[in-house]
Amino acid sequence: MTHHATPTRAARVLARSLRVLLLFSFCAALSPAAFAQPEPPKYPDEKDKAALVKYQEDLETWGNAAAANEEAFWNATAEGYYKSTKALLKLELTSEERLQYSEQFAGILGSYALNEAEKNGGFGEKFNELTREAAQAGKEYAEGQTDETLKIFLAYVKQQFSVRLKRALALPEAERDGEFVSIIGDAVTFALAVPEFGETTNSIVTTVRTFSPELGEEALDAMCESFEASGKPALVKPIQKTLGLRRYARMVGEAPYFEAMELDGDEFTKKFDWKEHENKVVLIEVWATWCGPCRREIPRLKEVYEKYHAAGLDIIGYSIDQDLDALKKFLVDNEIPWPMTSQKKSEEAGYKGLYEYYSINGVPEMILVGRDGKVVMTDARGCKLADALKELFPDVEPLGWDPATDFSQRVASPDK
Repeated sequence: MTHHATPTRAARVLARSLRVLLLFSFCAALSPAAFAQPEPPKYPDEKDKAALVKYQEDLETWGNAAAANEEAFWNATAEGYYKSTKALLKLELTSEERLQYSEQFAGILGSYALNEAEKNGGFGEKFNELTREAAQAGKEYAEGQTDETLKIFLAYVKQQFSVRLKRALALPEAERDGEFVSIIGDAVTFALAVPEFGETTNSIVTTVRTFSPELGEEALDAMCESFEASGKPALVKPIQKTLGLRRYARMVGEAPYFEAMELDGDEFTKKFDWKEHENKVVLIEVWATWCGPCRREIPRLKEVYEKYHAAGLDIIGYSIDQDLDALKKFLVDNEIPWPMTSQKKSEEAGYKGLYEYYSINGVPEMILVGRDGKVVMTDARGCKLADALKELFPDVEPLGWDPATDFSQRVASPDK
């Protein structure tokens, strides 16, 4: 429903002018009706669909004229919207209308329930009604399994969780966490049963994390673990970036995920094999030919390769290019001596894209892996890489790069 808009400047000026006229008693000739508040629209026959729709339109117009602010608008019109929307849902409606009025009714009940919770400190009659409507919508969805019944079901359930979360946020800080745990547990459980609720559950956990960071982190881990284990795309999708960021943050000390298709001659037909790089220090370069900073890194990487390859360093390229012909031409033109893998071909082969798997936010990204197969550092570029190699290869003369001229930078990749 549309809330009351701020009165126009002309309306405010007119109101002030009328008050001045009254103050100086110049209104004697004016009719008292000129100052009367407009009457609210008359409630119609509940069996007349057109009349109920017209009543809601008139109710909004009247509320905008009669109310001074949003709260006043709600107080003046809530009961009318509640009664008329409930009446509309009992009539014969199109699928679009039923969804529209169901979502509207869920919102009305949610607002009522929140007001009750704020006044009474707990849930009251309207929250119970919201719960009953959610249960009924759930039953209809279970029986019908249509897109319409699902959306109606979710509308009521989302309002339930919204009211519970807002009430929890209004509690004293010492009492919040208990409510948060209950809400998150219920939300995750519901999402596992109805995956389309995954986005909302993710939002709930994110909100909790803002107000209770420690609990929120634990909840985020538990949610991600549950959603990923479910294998349901509707649950994995909303947490994909979060999962990647958490994997990236915890990569050091772990074996990296790296499954890819490697260029063999003219085509990416060879599966990358870690065994070919056992007991080697490996630098994985995530890059693209269209990335200026990536191209600027190539002379530096060649210097690294020339100095350390014989001592036990391998470089593995991981290109996120979509134009593979351009990539292959670039590799030939620039005489790239290290193996190259392709994200595009890797994904076509059924492997997870490294870029998305770790939610890498820019290229070039360089991941340094030690001889034990575990990540030594991420973003191993410029002087950070030089210092790391100095420690890993103490018998090799260090690179001696000057921090003052270090040009390390990254760029975000375009939508692929």
